[in-house]
Amino acid sequence: MPKMELPPTKSSLRKLKEDLTFAYEGYDLLNQKREILAIEIVRKIEAIRKIEADFQEVLTQLYSAYTEAAVDMGSEAITLQSCFEMRGYFIRTNFTKFMGMKLLNYNLNLKNNLPAVTLPQTTAAYDNAKEQSRKVLKILAQYATITKFIIMLSRELKKVQRRVNALEKIYIPQREEAKNYIMSRIEEMEREEIFVKKLIRQRQ
Repeated sequence: MPKMELPPTKSSLRKLKEDLTFAYEGYDLLNQKREILAIEIVRKIEAIRKIEADFQEVLTQLYSAYTEAAVDMGSEAITLQSCFEMRGYFIRTNFTKFMGMKLLNYNLNLKNNLPAVTLPQTTAAYDNAKEQSRKVLKILAQYATITKFIIMLSRELKKVQRRVNALEKIYIPQREEAKNYIMSRIEEMEREEIFVKKLIRQRQ
């Protein structure tokens, strides 16, 4: 006996066939979506690896520039000067649509260097370190955007995978089993009907 309890009628069979047609179409679409999501995640991972390499390079340059500025000015003077710096950036967010999802973008716009209250001992090395820090901020915004993309795409991939598994292992097999059972019962009832008709004719 199938797990689904349906009357063995032609209307039930027709309904099951319609459900299965719809389920197979949905299964194919979900499989395509799963493949596209997996490909996109791989692409984003490759992109984030490049950004990480760029980030490491810029961070090394920033550390070198800071070390040079610290030698020229002293770390305390750098800390004091940084307190007077005005924010040189602003962040805007927008959304990118991808397969029904809204993916968040972080856009960091750097302003022109604004004049700050400058200490007498500020040097060119300090300005260089300041410029390097702006480059780090730009890359951090890119890193945050792609990381968020990967997280959201991975969550969506898990949802799609669960739906594919549900269709593949539960929904479709149950209806295929019920369809085969009803088809066999209808055939059996038709044979019985033919047999009864023959008996009636023989007795007449």
